[in-house]
Amino acid sequence: MRRGIAMDSIQWSRWMSVGIEELDDDHRVLVDIVNKLGADENRASPDVVEAILDELIHYTKDHFAREEAHMAQANYPTFAAHKALHDTLTRNVESYRERFHAQRDTITGDAVFEFCADWLGQHILKEDTRFGAYAAEQ
Repeated sequence: MRRGIAMDSIQWSRWMSVGIEELDDDHRVLVDIVNKLGADENRASPDVVEAILDELIHYTKDHFAREEAHMAQANYPTFAAHKALHDTLTRNVESYRERFHAQRDTITGDAVFEFCADWLGQHILKEDTRFGAYAAEQ
């Protein structure tokens, strides 16, 4: 994507809902944070990209803790695997942030947006909605 052209933002949809208001609210905040990277002026500034990545990492850790508490309370049968996935995802985003910091001249804001949008969308749509279906049956 060329600079000056707005990136497509992630659009919240009912398919992303897990049916637990607190977690859905968290997911909306995460979508909003990632969508900040879609703004031309933000993608063009490595300092802003780093700040958004820092915000995403911080909020993700808080969200994962809340989500894991819900899973533990519901006795989610794949809780341990989901927590391990959260730990891996956190490390992946932290590693990506470090790589961006070291290579800010070669990693574009577009690439960061695409990485984060894919990471978030895949996790919510593939993993979190499974928990939502389980929780709805309890």
